[in-house]
Amino acid sequence: MKNWKVVLGSLALAGVMAVPAASMAFGGGEGHHKRGFEHMARELGLTEGQKAQLKANRESNSDSKNAQREQLRALRKQIRAAMESGADQATLDQLGTELGKLEVQKMQNHFQIRQQFEAILTDEQKAKFETLKEKRKERHMKWREERLERRTSDS
Repeated sequence: MKNWKVVLGSLALAGVMAVPAASMAFGGGEGHHKRGFEHMARELGLTEGQKAQLKANRESNSDSKNAQREQLRALRKQIRAAMESGADQATLDQLGTELGKLEVQKMQNHFQIRQQFEAILTDEQKAKFETLKEKRKERHMKWREERLERRTSDS
């Protein structure tokens, strides 16, 4: 697998793009995540029962997400150490394959979390959620364009 860097980069990019949607959908956590969840709950008009179900889902997924995060962190550390020690390409390819598999598992978990979230929404809430996602995507694209313009004007 000679193009492991390309595959890995693509998987990482896909994971990065999936995380905001899942985070936005699932909410929870501390700081801005909690405020984001509260905002989302308010925007979608979630009932107390729906909020309780989301919290229960978040708690049930927490341990596996933490374990997966640790696996990824350890493997990335192992890859850095291998590169610093001058490991051969076959070793790096093997580690890259493992990392790719973990990234795919992470994406699958995000997908399942998203499905759990959408399963508790009414049809009206699902439509509102799609509208909110589109608005968020537009804001993100505008931000990226402005950032690119600033970079090119600074050069």
